[in-house]
Amino acid sequence: MKNSERLFQWFHDVWVDENLDLVEPMFHSDLVVNGPLHGAVAIAEDYREIVGTLRNLVQDIEVTLTHALDDGDLSALRIRVRGLGGSPAYPVDLFGQLTVRMRDGMICEFLSNFDYMTLFEQVGQLPQDCLPICMTGERLTWLNNG
Repeated sequence: MKNSERLFQWFHDVWVDENLDLVEPMFHSDLVVNGPLHGAVAIAEDYREIVGTLRNLVQDIEVTLTHALDDGDLSALRIRVRGLGGSPAYPVDLFGQLTVRMRDGMICEFLSNFDYMTLFEQVGQLPQDCLPICMTGERLTWLNNG
């Protein structure tokens, strides 16, 4: 089995099937994590918490592998994530990439970069078209209703 196939199966089992007992066995003791949540996710227990937090925002998750590359101990995946999020529930549809380095059958370098801005727009936590608005130089301002 290619590393990319093993990685996608693990991702599916953790995120779709919510089998969090698979998290620790896949992370090497020398794990290095990078990406938008760099600093927030450092060890396997943190990853479990991120899964739980995002699973509370998005239900009925489906993941589809759109692209996979393997080069020695490096693997890169492009994944489409679909589900329902927000209240009332709205369709969620976004893409992300995982790039990992494997050692001894485990992930020792982990770069995860998903389109969190689109996710938060789709579940109602950010305004629609947030990225284009921010690119104009406008600032998002939250009102204090208190």
